[in-house]
Amino acid sequence: MKNKTTKDFIIETANKLFLEKGYQNVTIVDICTACDISKTTFYYHLKSKDDIILNFYDSSIHNITNQLLSILAIDNYWEQLMACFESLVSEAYQYGTDFFSQMMIMNLKENFGSFDFRDELTSVAVMIIKKCQESGQIRNKSNAEDLYRASGYAFLGHEVTWCMKKGNFDWRKEMRKSLENIYDVAPEFRK
Repeated sequence: MKNKTTKDFIIETANKLFLEKGYQNVTIVDICTACDISKTTFYYHLKSKDDIILNFYDSSIHNITNQLLSILAIDNYWEQLMACFESLVSEAYQYGTDFFSQMMIMNLKENFGSFDFRDELTSVAVMIIKKCQESGQIRNKSNAEDLYRASGYAFLGHEVTWCMKKGNFDWRKEMRKSLENIYDVAPEFRK
């Protein structure tokens, strides 16, 4: 547990369990056993199992920014932007619909900000969108931040659909089609 807080260790361990067993199949006792801590220690650091979910998007965004060098090495700007979105989808696929459904339910009851735009990713995406516009890869010349926000909300809509259909929805494919239309991607860059 070097250089990690106990809370970070609990969250990391719980996320591994969620990946292995699915969110609904993991109990607080399972998390405590895997962390070799008591329930008291768990509740000292977190209010509930749901609290772990609330940290998910921040860590996902952090992971994307850590991958920035490899994303920016992609030879066209449109694919760089798609790599940002597809990284989030890939992580969601790993955790499954029950995890994300629970996150949505929690945020519907009380807005915890899980679905808010993160400055870190927004600034990177806006920069890439401007490069896409300058290069002609995307033809929609609307404000880059407005385009990013529109695509973020389309992304969320696809995420909700994916959850409602219990994963029987090709989120990645449908998201790409939607974003190609929002951005008016030049035909040679469409898949």
